[in-house]
Amino acid sequence: MKSDRTSQEILLRQLNEGDEAAFEHVFREYYASLCFFANKFLRDREAAKDVVQEVFLHFFEKKQYYFPNWIALKSFLYDCVQRKTLSYWEKMNNRARIQREMERQEYQENEYFLRQVESEMFEEIFAAIEKLPTGCRRIFKMSYIDHLDIQEITRQLNISQATVKTQRQRAKKFLRERLQDLYPILAILFY
Repeated sequence: MKSDRTSQEILLRQLNEGDEAAFEHVFREYYASLCFFANKFLRDREAAKDVVQEVFLHFFEKKQYYFPNWIALKSFLYDCVQRKTLSYWEKMNNRARIQREMERQEYQENEYFLRQVESEMFEEIFAAIEKLPTGCRRIFKMSYIDHLDIQEITRQLNISQATVKTQRQRAKKFLRERLQDLYPILAILFY
């Protein structure tokens, strides 16, 4: 735990000094969860990716930010994505509709908090998926993220159905073990 905190402090110092490698690390660490967060508001995956990329681009070009701790950095990123999301809707001339939706549902403080917690949990899940062995990870993503059926995966990868099924089972077992601490939180959020 202490080494994680130390490495975060080093990374944060490098980021505050404008180090590109530190920025790339932050990008890789938060891109997926921020896209998920933005998509909760936009309900458009491509638009969500565009919003998050614009936030990171602006963040990278400025290089004038100072973050006293990791929580400040995360809050900054989530706040920027939230503001950029609203800006996106303004450009699309849908401000009145989205504003009603946000006022009714997502802009409520509790709802915002839940969305952020949910995004952070998905961040953990995405990180666990990335730790799967390469072939297993590829089959898992094709199956559960891209929603391809077994026959399509076997056709694209030129492997047997048994291999696909075995790799999916290995991935699920690995993820169950890796993410078992999240189960109580997932149950509270989604039920």
